[in-house]
Amino acid sequence: MSPTRPTAFLISLIPALLFSVTTAASEQLSLKGRGEFYLNKQNDTADYLAPWWQKGTGQFGYHTKAGAGPQYLVALLEGDSDFSAVVHAQWHRAPEAGVGVTEAWLNWSPLPASGYRVRGRAGVFYPAMSLENTDLAWTSPYTHSFSAINSWMAEEIKTRAVELSVSRPGRFFKSDHSFQWVGALFQGNDPAGSILTWRGFAVHNLQSGIGERIDFANYLSIAPGGAVEPQPAWVEPNRELDHKTGYYTGLHWQHKDQTEARLYWYDNRGEPTTFKDGQYAWDTRFVSLALQHQLTEQWRLLAQYLNGDTAMGQKVVVADYRSSYLMLNYQSEQHSISVRYDRFEVTDQDQTPTDDNNGKGHSWTINWTYQLTDHFDIALEHSSLTSVQANRTQWDDWLAKAKQRSSSLILGYRW
Repeated sequence: MSPTRPTAFLISLIPALLFSVTTAASEQLSLKGRGEFYLNKQNDTADYLAPWWQKGTGQFGYHTKAGAGPQYLVALLEGDSDFSAVVHAQWHRAPEAGVGVTEAWLNWSPLPASGYRVRGRAGVFYPAMSLENTDLAWTSPYTHSFSAINSWMAEEIKTRAVELSVSRPGRFFKSDHSFQWVGALFQGNDPAGSILTWRGFAVHNLQSGIGERIDFANYLSIAPGGAVEPQPAWVEPNRELDHKTGYYTGLHWQHKDQTEARLYWYDNRGEPTTFKDGQYAWDTRFVSLALQHQLTEQWRLLAQYLNGDTAMGQKVVVADYRSSYLMLNYQSEQHSISVRYDRFEVTDQDQTPTDDNNGKGHSWTINWTYQLTDHFDIALEHSSLTSVQANRTQWDDWLAKAKQRSSSLILGYRW
């Protein structure tokens, strides 16, 4: 990770932070944190199924028997004004070991007008597409690993954006239905689609930091003499390359406190022939629909669907992709049990025969978490993932099809 990029970004926020502080009658800085330590066992430790950040083609985030998972710190600065500031920082061992910032933004939240609430934020953050990653620092309260959709978003979909939202709360208007419109203009997400196209979808809980470099396997098609030779075996997802402004827009709907849906359209408007400092701009677009329904007081159903496409170069790399998950969660007193099923697929649409990026797969994840105290929990999680990635066969004796299983004992804490 380049330490100067997150630092430079935070320095650029100082004037706005000072403004938010000096315009408030009183200020308060609150800190929260969470982290985890794990023991892990996998069925297949073949070198070529190591994680992508270790130059393998595996689709689980960990390939070690024990270690420390991501450790998160959340800082919130707020006062009596309409402005507040949020920073999400982390220490992690992968994709690059070290301390970094995953999100940092300024909030603007004035008083409602005629029942409507207008809000804004500016900085680097994930679009609020997910109903799965709703816990501290964009983590999941249900499972150790994220769904394939949100694992990819944790890697590549982080925007440097100005976002505006308008809400119509149902309670104020004496209605069972609440609505919110969200719109944003952004830059700094041009290489999005690189990891997804070559590695395919994956299941993990690794969030890339601002400015972080993510390695993947050194496929022969991108090696010297390959069809996509200029592309290195790494990506920096937060780079701005073509100076074109992307956008996303979304609609949230909520029925009482029982049912919620979020529909988003994302388009980075990348210019796919732009190549700078070892990185291509990718033209990446997708639609995302997330659903949540409270079946009973203890049972909750979650689902999400993603469908999009991406392209790089003069149609050198073109791919469609889609993924979905369905998760059932049960909570009772100190127990939480979650079962999630993921399906995912990347379809190669280009005419580059030596760079076949067709891939598909599915996975099951089962998690049981027991809340030991207010600050500690223990979890058992098992994931089974079956995938077929055609580009694995670029190497002799590497099989396109892989069946990976991972079992973890996780000690989590929060404060």
